[in-house]
Amino acid sequence: MINGFVSAVRTLTRIPIAGKDTKDFAKSLPWFPVVGFLLASILSGIILTIDYFVNGDWNQATALLILLSGTLLTGALHLDGFADWADSLGAKGNKKKMLEIMKDSNSGAFGIVAIVLLLLAKWIVLIKLLEQNLIIISLFIAFISSRFAMVYFSVTLSYARIEGGTGEHFIKNAKTGHLIYAFVISTLLLYLIGNIYAIVFFILSFIVILFWAFWCNKNLNGITGDLLGAGSEFVEVFTMYFIALFYNDIFSLTNHIFQIL
Repeated sequence: MINGFVSAVRTLTRIPIAGKDTKDFAKSLPWFPVVGFLLASILSGIILTIDYFVNGDWNQATALLILLSGTLLTGALHLDGFADWADSLGAKGNKKKMLEIMKDSNSGAFGIVAIVLLLLAKWIVLIKLLEQNLIIISLFIAFISSRFAMVYFSVTLSYARIEGGTGEHFIKNAKTGHLIYAFVISTLLLYLIGNIYAIVFFILSFIVILFWAFWCNKNLNGITGDLLGAGSEFVEVFTMYFIALFYNDIFSLTNHIFQIL
């Protein structure tokens, strides 16, 4: 069991960890949301440290340091998948060509522009969340939801490459039980962190999760390692935007419902 956690940390981050990898990489899937929790915890510590010195007076710099730290902690793994996916769009729906482009380790113009736009989108929403004093809870919700999303894709979608690839080790043995465990763990962690409000945004993240699963299945008949990373990035950034836009409304609505009950 603990070997699954070791493999999850080594797969999703660059955090050094002792121990042996699991022989069946699918067994690491239920631990993905826990890794999201771990990353959010580290970033929250960095935010609190920065706030101690600047007292919340320089949100732009804080947002930049969050981006930099998150990229270093994950080794830009998901950003790389996002860039490869963006490059593949140039194939204009040719499945075979799209998969070939994603397999190329070199990033093209589409991929580079996509990363720049994604990081800019993250930087903008991080500044907004810092201004709203929602940054820490948002990171936990977004990071746990996005890592859960990878489990959902692995379990519900087939592996798109006939010849196999790195993502196949997680996907081919992924079972419904892994998804159930990941869902329960995600829900418990989010409830402990942010009560019912965090769970509401976790549920909202399914809008993006289901859309991405539909797109991958329709255009590529499945998922790859790159698409897992790209999907995680989409879920992460859109979840933060949902929080920035709707947190106060959902907070007021939920309190109103509780008062009626």
